Amino acid sequence: MALLYLVLGPAPPAWVYDRDAIVAGEWWRLVSGHWVHSDLPHLGWNLGATLLLGGLLELRDRRAWLIALAAGTGAVDAALWFGLPGLTRYCGLSGVLNAVLLPLLFALGRTVPARLLALSGALSLGKILTELAAGQALFTQAAWPSLPEAHLAGWLAGLLPVVPMYWRCGCRIGYRSGRRVRLFRFRCRQECRLPRLQP
Repeated sequence: MALLYLVLGPAPPAWVYDRDAIVAGEWWRLVSGHWVHSDLPHLGWNLGATLLLGGLLELRDRRAWLIALAAGTGAVDAALWFGLPGLTRYCGLSGVLNAVLLPLLFALGRTVPARLLALSGALSLGKILTELAAGQALFTQAAWPSLPEAHLAGWLAGLLPVVPMYWRCGCRIGYRSGRRVRLFRFRCRQECRLPRLQP
């Protein structure tokens, strides 16, 4: 992303998602539009999130990282094409990056308290829904307005990579009830437990 920005500049016309150009046969924009950005702050936010979320997930499950990217790209493209037919141009990776959060939380489920993970997932969804209601981003501003619909599509697409992670680990999800109702707990095969990362 940084290299594309340095070489092509902000929102290169031949690379952004452009509905009219896609209709004319320029299909590559369905992918390339996610990897170019409208200005330097836009790039900075997405690059930072990619290094943090993507880096953490890739260290734990590279397959889930790749599935999340593919699922997020497809889901955001579908949301733009079918859900926002009046939108002519779009760029940026933030929608796709929302697909990385849920598999990352699942991957951290064997090492991080479940309450913290559930709170993180709920807060991220709450932020997106608040942005949808407000019609704009809460914390970031870019040359092109943010699209909460793309963020929601990406977040929902994050469920897809969780499925193979769940079955591959032989995990079961359950809860204990009694005087206190507890949050869902992950129970996985011992060989699925993640190794401690070396510094």
